Amino acid sequence: MIMKAYAVPHPPIILPEVGRGEEKKIIRTIQAFQRMAREVESLRPDTIVLSSPHAPLYADGFYIAAGDSESGDLRPFGLPRVREEAALDSEFSARLAIDLSGQGIPSAARSSGSRGFDHGALIPLRFIHEKYRAFKLVRLGLSLLSGETHREVGRSVARVAEELGRRVVYIASGDLSHVLKEDGPYGYRPEGPAFDAAIGRIFREGELEALFAFDQDFLEKAAECGHRSFQIMTGALDGTAFESELYSYEGPFGVGYAVAAFTPL
Repeated sequence: MIMKAYAVPHPPIILPEVGRGEEKKIIRTIQAFQRMAREVESLRPDTIVLSSPHAPLYADGFYIAAGDSESGDLRPFGLPRVREEAALDSEFSARLAIDLSGQGIPSAARSSGSRGFDHGALIPLRFIHEKYRAFKLVRLGLSLLSGETHREVGRSVARVAEELGRRVVYIASGDLSHVLKEDGPYGYRPEGPAFDAAIGRIFREGELEALFAFDQDFLEKAAECGHRSFQIMTGALDGTAFESELYSYEGPFGVGYAVAAFTPL
């Protein structure tokens, strides 16, 4: 069963080793992550399923991390010693690939090898590991397929959780817009704040269906990161009544960071 779902960002600067004091500018995001970790500890899930836009991306299918365990570090950011590792739920991953195939959705179960997992997984895992480690991980990538296909991947996750009797927490990793400020990583476009405002409203009100109504040109101009990850999460919650809460939203560095929780009733 899906016990809870979270939408979270993945800014490396949130870690003291990277931020070196700058992380204090997103203290509400830190506190929201810590709240999530405490909740995960209390839920004690068997499996955490995590989708990340920085996992391998395929045009016509979905990456599923394969193997018995996996680790990742912040080597791309010059910090190879900042590292996390997790055991993988290989049975869940194998059943998920079978279920996706039955829906006509291609997937590729492959080991990440020496590359390890990306910062989209490492950041939320760092916070969770501070409170809870007795889980196995299923890590997914996104694709260039339709929003409805991403939703169907989430539905498959929920089906496999039921079939295997797994207590599952779903984590949709993804930043919001990258064009919030002139001095941000990609400058400013008005679509950036408009996208973040819309996502904030969707997360507060729990109107996840609205995630499938965005115009593709608007999404590209907003330079968003997590939209398709959130669509998979929507599928995992499909057919379930839930409460939603936006724990935090910040964007001082020109990138939108939202932490939201969705609790099935």
